[in-house]
Amino acid sequence: MKKIEFVLTSKHNNRRFVADARWIANHTKKPTVILVHGFKGFKDWGAFNVIADQFANNGYCCVKLNFSSDGTTVDYPFEVTDHEAFGNNNFSKELDDLGVLIDWLHSDECPIGTIDLSKLYLLGHSRGGGVVLLKTAEDERIKKVATLASIPQVNTFSEETVEHWKKEGVIHVVNGRTNEELPLYYQAVEDYYAHEERLSMMKVLPTVTQPILHIHGDQDETVPIKAMDFLHQLNPTSICKTIEGASHTFNTKHPWTEDTLSENMQTAIDYVLDHFSE
Repeated sequence: MKKIEFVLTSKHNNRRFVADARWIANHTKKPTVILVHGFKGFKDWGAFNVIADQFANNGYCCVKLNFSSDGTTVDYPFEVTDHEAFGNNNFSKELDDLGVLIDWLHSDECPIGTIDLSKLYLLGHSRGGGVVLLKTAEDERIKKVATLASIPQVNTFSEETVEHWKKEGVIHVVNGRTNEELPLYYQAVEDYYAHEERLSMMKVLPTVTQPILHIHGDQDETVPIKAMDFLHQLNPTSICKTIEGASHTFNTKHPWTEDTLSENMQTAIDYVLDHFSE
């Protein structure tokens, strides 16, 4: 299996971010899957490398990325350490970083000569599910999309939280892996309302014409399974799969030291492989 890592630059603030790709080196043209992590995550979180290997072994080129403002850095891409960057992240930045990656794949700089970009697919987990759905709506180069435990919308905070957020300028969330408090600055709310036509799932998702697959566990402790029903209502042509007993991370965790996936995550990836191969 061939693997490369590369560094790209955000259009927003010239911050650099890391991505990687893996594929089986042969002369066969390969569909390309971009795997997008969720909130407080990163490209090598949990079982993501095992998932990427499975795509590669099934004839795909799999690409993963950190976002420029997700709190990781080029020098330390494996954990959220840059709290200021994390606090200043927003969905516009993540959508644009994903666009930078897609542009790079289509450029002469990309060294992967056997990828088939007429078959470009996105797969996102949790917050990443929201990102890939929104990106699919605005980029016709994406041909199919799948989500794992996707958030139902971007603006999920209550009015009370937003009022407090506006007054204080910041709220904090706990990183469960490190027990650190991470800031979220009010700019994320301002960004949403400044770009609501782009970021509102209710406005955007009904316009998606590419095939959509949603997968959710019925024991999701973070994003209730009713989120999948909401997304399906916004785009009734989407396909929905429920996995019994599956948690928000489909019973994987970080770090993941196994060479194989959990039973529930394997079921989810099998659904995704079927969706992309149809």
